[in-house]
Amino acid sequence: MQGNLITSERELPGPTADLWARVALPSAPPAPASAPVAAPGLRRALCLLEEAVLTSGAQRAHGSQPARAVPSAGAVHPYEFAVVAMENGEPAAFRVEADRRTCARLSTGDRVAAALRDCALPLPEAEGALLVTLTRPWLSMRKYGDRGYLYTQLDAGHASANLLLATEGRGGTAELRLRFPRESLAELLGAADNFREIHSAIPLPPGPVDPAWTRWSVHDATGREPHGPAWRPWLESACWDSLTGWTGHHGAPGLPTDPLLPAAAAPLARVRTDGQLPGARAGLGHPSGWPELIGNRTSSKAFTGEAVSATAVWQSVSALSTPLRTDLPDASPLSATLVLRSATESERNAVYRLRTGERRPDRLPSTDEVARACMQQRALAGAAAVLLLHVPRTSLAGLAPAATGETLRELAFRCGALGQLLYLGAHRAGVGVTAIGGFDTRMWRALAGLPQGDEILYALLLGDPDDTGVKFDRLATAHAQNER
Repeated sequence: MQGNLITSERELPGPTADLWARVALPSAPPAPASAPVAAPGLRRALCLLEEAVLTSGAQRAHGSQPARAVPSAGAVHPYEFAVVAMENGEPAAFRVEADRRTCARLSTGDRVAAALRDCALPLPEAEGALLVTLTRPWLSMRKYGDRGYLYTQLDAGHASANLLLATEGRGGTAELRLRFPRESLAELLGAADNFREIHSAIPLPPGPVDPAWTRWSVHDATGREPHGPAWRPWLESACWDSLTGWTGHHGAPGLPTDPLLPAAAAPLARVRTDGQLPGARAGLGHPSGWPELIGNRTSSKAFTGEAVSATAVWQSVSALSTPLRTDLPDASPLSATLVLRSATESERNAVYRLRTGERRPDRLPSTDEVARACMQQRALAGAAAVLLLHVPRTSLAGLAPAATGETLRELAFRCGALGQLLYLGAHRAGVGVTAIGGFDTRMWRALAGLPQGDEILYALLLGDPDDTGVKFDRLATAHAQNER
């Protein structure tokens, strides 16, 4: 039987009773006894989650929901978190439920230590933690279909990169692990059984905490399934099953590195801005200023169509060169192309290959062409510049050379992380920015003169912001996917 729950309360035969059996819900279980967060490492992880993902210092709101610190396609945020921290002298694994600000203790002791050992992940220090990001693709796929899986990975890239930046901004050093065997940790967290997959892990060093953790509580859930044995929504199961066989899904990446080696701090894309802006304004500035950038990031709802300073655009783009500490290889097939079409210094309008610094004085897209290439999202048509992140199609097919091969998860992480850097760089430069996943790849390929064998994974638009516009992607209809 397809349905969320199985119930035996069928007093009447026939299709109506069968329908009711499929839509009925059981009584809610009693609320578990909860206690304040005691583990110092868990407090540390929760404070970083509050700052880098869950809340926004800009006090923006959409209806009754406060804005988050990172963007998401359709404001879905299709990911969750888990934390491993030392509690009473032994490692404990916690599932984080962000909306209710609660943590469920899933397991403690030797089982947790063994799972980390199998995954070649370190035990957290006494006041440190291991912060794990898990994706739940269905949350995005139920709106965007299979393309929602890509959006899930991009959104998780925004969030995990922001966690690294928040750690650095508070004086710590963190690294993100993408290349490790996931099976034991997934089993410990009950991930695959409940249609989640492990995206990445960040070992957090000890560090300062603020009062944000006091909003949270902990309850014990050792020995229980995360949602109970009867909760298996068939719609989510169908989305999950559609991913079967995709490279990198449910398993470890195809190019393992030694996870015990220190991760390297390096830019996630090669970006040349030679001679485009004064050096003092390049990048994101000193890490001590990053908390302000993170707290006040915003997505533009629309663009006015007014020209913007080319220097401000290049200052925004220079943020892509900010080093992030990951276990990904230095070489990557990912490239970035900037289409600067409406600068106040019109002589600087051109298409720029950021990997090489090449300037191509191609014909630039009109306002109408930008709208069409963005799936008729006309609120975005006044963008002054467009950044395209693209890879050779052979990379997506797994045919890239071993030295530059990456899984879709890894490539999408790079794109999401670079997108987050651009958001922060644009805020620093005073430029409006928004990212979109719904666009006409063939049209943008032609407009930007990209190689015919390239596929565009992400597009980000910069311009003079118009906050009176409507963010259509937040509506129920997937306008950017041609849904009508």
